[in-house]
Amino acid sequence: MNSPFARMCRLSSLVVMVLLTAAVTSTVWSATDTAQIPPSVTVWGTRGLTQVASAEALGAGRMTFCLLGTWYHQKSTIVDAPPPDANIGTGTFAFSFAASQNIELFATVSGYGISDYGPDHGKGLGSIGGGLQGTLPLPKRLPLRLGAQAAIVGGTSQNQINPNFADGYNYFETRTGYDITGRAIEALVLGGDYLGFKLMLNEAFVTSVQKSKSNLMVLSGGIQGILARYLMLGLELNSRTYLDDVHVRTSPLWLTPSLGARTPAGLAFSAGCDISLSTDRAGGVPSPALEPFRLFGQLTLSIDVLARKRKAAAAKEQQRIAEKAALEARADSLKAQTDTLTVKAEKAREDSVLQARQTDSLAQVAQKLAEKARLDSVALAESQRRLSEERSKRSDMEKQLLSTGMLVLDAVYFETGKVDISMNSKPYLTIIAKMLVKYPKLKLKVCGHTDDRGKPESNLRLSQSRAESVRAFMTNVEPDLADRLSAMGYGSSMPKADNNTADGRKSNRRTELVVTNREVLQEYNP
Repeated sequence: MNSPFARMCRLSSLVVMVLLTAAVTSTVWSATDTAQIPPSVTVWGTRGLTQVASAEALGAGRMTFCLLGTWYHQKSTIVDAPPPDANIGTGTFAFSFAASQNIELFATVSGYGISDYGPDHGKGLGSIGGGLQGTLPLPKRLPLRLGAQAAIVGGTSQNQINPNFADGYNYFETRTGYDITGRAIEALVLGGDYLGFKLMLNEAFVTSVQKSKSNLMVLSGGIQGILARYLMLGLELNSRTYLDDVHVRTSPLWLTPSLGARTPAGLAFSAGCDISLSTDRAGGVPSPALEPFRLFGQLTLSIDVLARKRKAAAAKEQQRIAEKAALEARADSLKAQTDTLTVKAEKAREDSVLQARQTDSLAQVAQKLAEKARLDSVALAESQRRLSEERSKRSDMEKQLLSTGMLVLDAVYFETGKVDISMNSKPYLTIIAKMLVKYPKLKLKVCGHTDDRGKPESNLRLSQSRAESVRAFMTNVEPDLADRLSAMGYGSSMPKADNNTADGRKSNRRTELVVTNREVLQEYNP
């Protein structure tokens, strides 16, 4: 029970228990959320098959834990490699985190165990590694995905297991030297994560700090079929050869079929087999590059740490839209009632005039109409005189508001990212508040706008808070405005100028007064 395999099994069991505990915690934590089906991932924790990376992004906030276990039987006699009939197993633990929509970080650590190979070589820590993956922000409607990886493999292993050339399935898992890898990634995605087909291609170049090691060319390709919501099939082709001495058939070349299953709790399982396609080398050098096959199993836990935040933001936005729709429906209903009353009043007046004409003689009707016309003319002249006198005394701000229905509050300032009104703006707002009291029929809205710097949801909240600050100050100065003045923030959704210039962004950061019952403006502008 103290063999290397027994110890590795106990270690693997411990890691599996940790992942299962995290999965249960994740399920409880997201009990109120819609179940998220985890993506298939590579041994590095990024999207793809077991060894072929995909240029698809995990998505901001996605955290992935991955455990890969492998086993193969040493069949051939190879110099400096384990003896025939040895059982060779490796385990790799990977962690990845999507720092943004298109940037992902990952890290790995491996261990190995070999039966019948002596105490100094039979078990130990393998390679450690880490890297960065970036994907281009292409439109989602396009099936093509492009990206790149940069990684370093730390040669901390005590045993390369097979030090000949770049041989062995587990070459990078048990490195004794340091390697730097650059990888181009392409993917063609047809369908979605519940039913679809994917083609993935990788072109990697590896340079080692060991002078005895030449640069490697690593080529990989894979296809994946997502047959159902929880079931996936994959097929990969991998090759590894020296860049300055390319021998694809005699260098490591293998085919990997795999089967994967996913669960709503964020857990995914996959299993498969690496099958050697390498041919034997000639000339007395170690042969072959790979053993006939290697079995593997993989356990993945994927957690979306931003799921609740995104859901809460979406729910809040839906509530705001529903409230706005209800207010608009109420306003339409009131307008319809007002129009109906106006029609009825007009009909009653016409009926009254008709009745008067029928009752009075034509002379009396003519006299009354003439007198009424004279009085109306006098009243109209007097009304026009008073209105003309009042209009001549209006300020430029009053003229702009009453003629256009809108006034830009260009003397209202806020500290960057804050909602408090500056001291210099308060006298100006006091004048505006007192001006609005003169027009009691007007109903107005304080509108807050921002430029497009920052996240849309943050800009929306900031503009709403600033609009409410202006309304609160003006209603404090003139309480009669409370029933006539509302506030609404629009964020960066209604720019007036180009956000790509400083002057344009300055124009877009504004606070405006908008008349919501524009029909009343005719009474102040005959």
